[in-house]
Amino acid sequence: MLPFEQLCFAATTPGLEAVLAEEAGALGRATPVPGGVELSGAPGLHQEACLRLRTANRVLVRLAVLPTGNWAAVAAALARVDLSAVAAEGSPVWLESTVRHSGAPAAPALRAWLARTWRRPVHAAAGEERASSGTRLVLRTVPGGGTLSADASGELLYRRGWRQEVGRAPMRETLAAGLLFLADWKPEEALWDVMCGSGTLVIEAALRARAMAPGLGRRFAFERWPGTDRAAWAARRARAAAEAATAAPRPIHGSDLNAGALGTVRRNARRAGVLDSLVLARADVRALGPGGVPPGLLLANLPYGKRVGRRGELDATFEAVGEALRSRFSGWRAALLTDEPRRLERAVGLPLVRAHPLTNGGIPVTLLTFRPPGR
Repeated sequence: MLPFEQLCFAATTPGLEAVLAEEAGALGRATPVPGGVELSGAPGLHQEACLRLRTANRVLVRLAVLPTGNWAAVAAALARVDLSAVAAEGSPVWLESTVRHSGAPAAPALRAWLARTWRRPVHAAAGEERASSGTRLVLRTVPGGGTLSADASGELLYRRGWRQEVGRAPMRETLAAGLLFLADWKPEEALWDVMCGSGTLVIEAALRARAMAPGLGRRFAFERWPGTDRAAWAARRARAAAEAATAAPRPIHGSDLNAGALGTVRRNARRAGVLDSLVLARADVRALGPGGVPPGLLLANLPYGKRVGRRGELDATFEAVGEALRSRFSGWRAALLTDEPRRLERAVGLPLVRAHPLTNGGIPVTLLTFRPPGR
């Protein structure tokens, strides 16, 4: 069995550490660190984290906190590690290692030594599919200390299972969830994605609005661990499923000029179980208006000059969004993701609340949040 006090690390997109820490605070003690959050809590913490955290990409369970000092001390600590809770006796493990210690062996020699010490095959981790037939371990060590962890999530957590079709500029589900938190959106507030693409933002919003745990539709690596309490895991899943609402507090709106994109949204939303929470329409932002929808949050992942279109075409798009906000969406606040924040801020012409740097698919981007005039 895993220890009474569990230590975990939840990784996230750079820039979302504080968001993840706030989320994870509902599960245990959470401390943001570069790249993620250190978590501690009761047994089963890793199960709850994989099941419920919307902005985590990966969850690791700490098996050992390694000592400071020379490599001999680290090697002695590694030799004492008990893997019985996360890997069956003699079964292979896949090792992802970053070892920066004077005197440490090179990676192949380290794996060979660990194989003899742990009495099981130790392979190099390469690619996400590497742990499909064994447990994945992550070793990080420097002279100031280190950790050995087991990957509880397996396939990265942004892969919820419902998004089987994507558009030209896909966004990870975990980033979409983070944007909703950064924009301070609440499910009781109207939401409109005016360039919804394949629907990642509106579907994530609907999942959150209906309190549907993001991990309900998929499996995790820890389910194969010999130390997993399967009855407790089944109870956790059943509890999360029972908490889900049958409808969102209010419809979530998405629009796009591309009819094919809207078809993709509908199919993805149907797989996610939230199609009936969405109102979708084919519309150009240049002519779009909210109709009778009360003011709320206008949200969009705008085209990137580095990815989708030519930079010379961006200004017209930015001006169209700004004009829609200033005239037809009067009273709405906005959260817009872009790789050209200065150009977008000038084009929108509304009071800027915050510029939050992030990355999307390796591209540096910024989430700009605006409030309506006079608010």
